Amino acid sequence: MKSFSITYAALLAAGLLLTAPAARAQNRPTPKLLVGIMVDQMRPDYLTRFGPDFGPDGFNRLRREGMECRNTHYNYIPTVTGPGHSSVYTGTTPRYHGIVGNSWYSRQLRRDVYCTDDSTVQLVGTTTKGMGVSARNQVSTTLGDELKMTYGGRSRVLALSLKDRASALPAGHMADGAYWLDVNTGDFISSTFYVPQLPAWVRDFNAQKKADAYRRQTWAPLRGPEAYRNSLPDSNRYERIFKGKTAATFPYDLSKLAPQNPPAYESMYTSPFGDNLLTDLALATLQATDLGRDDVPDLLAVSYSSPDAVGHTFGPLSKEENDLYLRLDLEIARLLQALDKTVGKGNYAVFLTADHGASEVTRYLADHQLPVGAFDRRAVYQAAGAFLAAQLGSGQWLETERNNMYYLNRPLLAQRKIELARAQGLLAEFLRDQPGVAQVNTTTQLLDAGYTTGLEARLQLGLYYPRFGDVRYELLPGWTGDIGVGASHGTGYAYDTHVPLLWWGPGIPAGVSYAPHTITDIAPTAAMLLNSKLPNACTGQPIQEVLGGSPPAPPRRK
Repeated sequence: MKSFSITYAALLAAGLLLTAPAARAQNRPTPKLLVGIMVDQMRPDYLTRFGPDFGPDGFNRLRREGMECRNTHYNYIPTVTGPGHSSVYTGTTPRYHGIVGNSWYSRQLRRDVYCTDDSTVQLVGTTTKGMGVSARNQVSTTLGDELKMTYGGRSRVLALSLKDRASALPAGHMADGAYWLDVNTGDFISSTFYVPQLPAWVRDFNAQKKADAYRRQTWAPLRGPEAYRNSLPDSNRYERIFKGKTAATFPYDLSKLAPQNPPAYESMYTSPFGDNLLTDLALATLQATDLGRDDVPDLLAVSYSSPDAVGHTFGPLSKEENDLYLRLDLEIARLLQALDKTVGKGNYAVFLTADHGASEVTRYLADHQLPVGAFDRRAVYQAAGAFLAAQLGSGQWLETERNNMYYLNRPLLAQRKIELARAQGLLAEFLRDQPGVAQVNTTTQLLDAGYTTGLEARLQLGLYYPRFGDVRYELLPGWTGDIGVGASHGTGYAYDTHVPLLWWGPGIPAGVSYAPHTITDIAPTAAMLLNSKLPNACTGQPIQEVLGGSPPAPPRRK
């Protein structure tokens, strides 16, 4: 009898342990507001390199009290801003949401198309002439779209950024507003796709002319030398030099660096003060709207763009990059503190991630005998055209090259009765022999083969056929267009795919996960937190550690 009781008790305890995560998930409160924070070009190592010098209320608050997923990657190519923001909020890859780059070549229009171009809408809030902006080129729904439909249109969805693509694409198709910076005027603007005119609170914010105040600031180190011990010396040969400066060294008097002609606010944008400006707008949004203050969940997407501009200018190891993150930490703290006051602790949840990572500066790699190389795209393009002419006869066989993709002249191929697959194969054969090329795939191969790992699988997930070229090549790790200064990104290698991912909020356990996750897992996880529908093309899976469960066990080796 005693042994039976012990066995029964053990089984009961085991059953309780197994059902505990499910019980916790069932009792988890639905946050009244989800805040998605994206930091353009942020790498995971910034959290550990700079973390000891962060304060307690910004990044470290999220890490200390929330779930940190340290092994999160983008699972497609190319790793750039437009596709990154789309993939986070649609829960899928360019193959299904259609944003294959920041821009792409249109065979029908025979010109480049920017990812948020929309000629059917107009900009509002500016006298600057330009193409209309919307999410229309994004062919799948977003987390915000589904949230609106789940709660009968009562949920509010707003997106803010300095970049139009980092605002419009997360906002999706049904958002209540998407706002971005006009770098010519310093005002935040939108388009008629979202609002017929700027709401009064945005007009009032613009009237404060905060961008003018920030572009008169002097950017000097925030802290003493001990806070920059994991960065290179201020004076080095791996950084671009601002116009108006003779060296890429502190201090930066932004008023003397502003160009005489538009974009007049470029120097403010390429500094930490662009982050300050965006936080100011986010706080004004929280004060002026009812986000998180009713019985249905809302979504606020905030994307910090200045880290990308600073990274491209100075590089990941620079003192400037280090200082920017010390200051951004204060902005994250300021945003969280405002949320505590307006929405209330325990009423909102946050995820923080990046739209891509970044490489080391190629000149730095070369100086330290690390693998690196320069690929002359123009020369290779001209040689490829000559090679095809020798193989297929005279003619302009190439239309263009964009995003490491070659576009063949398909009308000419049809006219000469040459099979597309044959021309693709010849071009691929030529490109494989070029120095610095790691691999080449034809679109026919990517459509027909069933790749599951490696660069081929990532290329497949980046393939949206109507906007894709005929032959796609990938360079070796560390290779770029030149051995130059500043950071770059866009590849399928770990330095570009690996990004931070932090989750924080009611019911989200504190801890660290080393389980592999893809960036497309964010939207379905957020949808589960909000009790919302999944985006219609979602291919990601909910992150069980965030939702109170255990990560799935790895498959057993056979």
